[in-house]
Amino acid sequence: MTQVLRTEDLRLYHNTARGQLRAVDGVSLSIARGETLGLVGESGCGKSSLAKCVVGLDAPTSGTLEVAGVTPGKSRAMRIARAQAVQMVFQDPSGALNPRLSVARIIEEPLRVHGTGTAAERRAQVAELAQKVGLSDYHLPRFPHELSGGQRQRVSIARALALNPALLVCDEAVSALDVSVQAQVLNLFISLQKELDLTYLFISHDLSVVRYVSHRIAVMYLGRIVEIGPAEEVFHRHLHPYTRALVAAIPGDEALGEEAALLEGDVPSPVNPPSGCAFRTRCPHTRERCAADVPHLRDLGNGLQVACHFAEEFIRPEDMPQAAG
Repeated sequence: MTQVLRTEDLRLYHNTARGQLRAVDGVSLSIARGETLGLVGESGCGKSSLAKCVVGLDAPTSGTLEVAGVTPGKSRAMRIARAQAVQMVFQDPSGALNPRLSVARIIEEPLRVHGTGTAAERRAQVAELAQKVGLSDYHLPRFPHELSGGQRQRVSIARALALNPALLVCDEAVSALDVSVQAQVLNLFISLQKELDLTYLFISHDLSVVRYVSHRIAVMYLGRIVEIGPAEEVFHRHLHPYTRALVAAIPGDEALGEEAALLEGDVPSPVNPPSGCAFRTRCPHTRERCAADVPHLRDLGNGLQVACHFAEEFIRPEDMPQAAG
C-alpha cells in the first residue's frame, strides 16, 4: 500500500527566552493513499505544529518527513513540488480567504501561480471544482463576506484541491462552524475522498468528529503520539489514560467513558516537560516508574499501539483475544 505521508522521529523545537520549546517531540507515523488519519488532542499538544511541518510552513529540527516522496527543501523547485504534494484547509475560512478577491479568483489563484492551463481552461477547472464542493455558478462572482461560514469553507476546500494534491491537511477545519454545518462539511470531505481517492490528515480537538471521518486515530500529548490505531479500536479500547479521559469527556456518551476520569489541570509547558511519561502529572494511575522511564509505543493487538507502561491493566476481559478452538 502506497504511503502518502511518512514521518520518522520528527522533531520541531523552537528557541525561546524561557528555553527550548519542544512543539513536536519524536513523532513517527504514516498515512496510506486514500486513508484518513485523525489527529486529536487538547490545545497545546502539538497538533498544529505537526501540521505546519507537513505542509512546509515550519522546517523540522530533525527527523524524516516525506509527502508523496517529496522531502523538505529550500529551493524553488522543492517548494513547488511540496505545494503540489500537500495543501491545507485552515480552521477559520474568513481569515484564510482574501476578502478582495472573488470566489472564482480565490479558487483560480493556485492555478495562476503555478501556470496551469490557459485562462479558458482555468475558468472551466474553477467551475468544476466549485461544483464538486457544492457551490454553483451563482457563488463564483461573490466575495467571501457575501457567503456563509460553511460556503466559505467550501471555497477553501476547492482552492486546496486545485493542484490535485496527494495529501490534504485539515487543521480544525470544522470547529468554527455551526454543528449542523459541521455535519454537511464532514460529509463533503468523505464524499470527496471516495470520488477523488484523497488522503487526509484530519486534525481536531473533538474526538467524536475525528471518529466520524477517520480510518485510524492518533492521540497526541505534549508533542508525542501516545496512542494510535484503527478508529474503533481507539474508541472502544482506549488503553492510554489520556485517551480514556478524552473519550469520557464526549457529551452524552457515558458508555464509552464509563471507567475514565475527566482530566484536571492544564497541559504542562513544552519548554519544561515532566520527566519520564509526559502525562504523569495529570494521570490518576501514575507510579514511580512513570517519572523515570519514557514509555514508547507498544503493539497491544488489533493494530493498536499505546505508549503507557501499564496499558495492559486497562484491557477489559471482553477485549482479550479469544483462544483458538
